[in-house]
Amino acid sequence: MDNKTKRLRKTFETPGLIIAPGAHDALTAKLIEHVGFEVAFHTGYGTAASLLGAPDVGLVSFYEMVERVRYIAHAVDIPIFADGDTGYGGIVNVQRTVKEYIWAGASGMFIEDQVWPKRCGHLEGKELIPQDEMVGKIRAAYDAKMEVDPDFILGARTDAISVYGFEEAIKRANIYAQAGADFIFLDAPETEKQVRDIPKLIEKPVMLNLIEGGRTPLFTFKEVEDMGYKILAIPLTALYSATRAMLSALSKLKERGGLSLNDENMVTFKEFADIVGLPEILKREKRYK
Repeated sequence: MDNKTKRLRKTFETPGLIIAPGAHDALTAKLIEHVGFEVAFHTGYGTAASLLGAPDVGLVSFYEMVERVRYIAHAVDIPIFADGDTGYGGIVNVQRTVKEYIWAGASGMFIEDQVWPKRCGHLEGKELIPQDEMVGKIRAAYDAKMEVDPDFILGARTDAISVYGFEEAIKRANIYAQAGADFIFLDAPETEKQVRDIPKLIEKPVMLNLIEGGRTPLFTFKEVEDMGYKILAIPLTALYSATRAMLSALSKLKERGGLSLNDENMVTFKEFADIVGLPEILKREKRYK
């Protein structure tokens, strides 16, 4: 855990964009690592969908979210950024959340300024806590991470763009930056101009979150880096792709009335075994016999 966190801290402090595809479970995290990404992003939206079959409207409990972070972080050797939602309560709750995420194996996380129960930042109907209350949460989160792991990357998210407007969101973001956040995440900017302006107007490194079909226009990795962003989260590409693929495969299975050995959209039994690490486990078994 410490080595991954130190690695992420070094990457964070080195020029260049951190690209973090979203993992909703341990298998997805392994696939992200398998194709060569160096960081993964634990998605709360994806956790709600894969764990409960439910939307991201605050239904996943603190314990369930920490356990999902633990499973994801321990499945891979790459660092994990984690979604800390609102911190799951008041000041003391936030401090416990930060510590539990660190102990679970996360190398970074963010907390947000929504009222609980929160909802996906690209949905309507969000409500925010007072600015000063969020500042207290950030300060408490900072102190908690310094107690356990000073290298841990702490972010602060604001959903103020869709609630109070862009100018208020920028104001909140800079106040959150002064409170001790390592990076700032303004969720759901709605225009290309807003996306381009954010890195110029924020006093700390900034994160951009891109969702297919969401409120925010899409950009290439290079465009995001050239605009000045430090972190790019891509939380739902794997989840949406997997959902479409499973729907297609199950529909074909029902139509065929039987299985196929030649479905090019499926991995083979051996390919899957390699991805989940079966060969290494078999080697370990032989070592102790």
